Amino acid sequence: MKRVALLALLALCFAPSLAHAYPFYTLLHILPRTSAADAEAERAARLPRPTSGVDFVLSTFDKPTIDKFREAWQRASNGTSPRESVVLILRMADGSYSARLPNPTNEYKSFTFAWHPATIAIVHTHPNGSPPRPEDGDITAADRYKVPIFTLTMQGMFVYDPATRKITRILDGLLWREDAAWEKIHERLASR
Repeated sequence: MKRVALLALLALCFAPSLAHAYPFYTLLHILPRTSAADAEAERAARLPRPTSGVDFVLSTFDKPTIDKFREAWQRASNGTSPRESVVLILRMADGSYSARLPNPTNEYKSFTFAWHPATIAIVHTHPNGSPPRPEDGDITAADRYKVPIFTLTMQGMFVYDPATRKITRILDGLLWREDAAWEKIHERLASR
């Protein structure tokens, strides 16, 4: 019996710690962070997190971020592929925000990425044949990490906000790819 307990303990010590959040599989502290920008984002993770919710996150979506959304959509073959693509929005140490597009994992209707503590939002594609709104696994990941999760789809851009526990349509159709649509959103947010 002692040997069985010892073998079980050894197996736990050597097994990687995986957090399952279908359709996301988040690898914690397994994948190395290599760039200097990641180190800067790591320092920013220690700063107090802004608490103004989805409107705040939307205000951080600048032209380079929208370019990353378009690139993610292209990686997902404009929604025709069952493969998803993810963009992580990170708060940097200097107070700026950066959109990161992790390397593709070619998983069926899911995506594996390393969780970064400076992440303020997760944005990902849904295939055209899937529901456009965030699904159960998306909601689980957003609730767990306390960040909004957005979907990029042919039917529009949606967000689940863990603070309000509500799903909202941000833009209709493919308007989320258009810079002019984001200018209108930023104008609306600034007038509040």
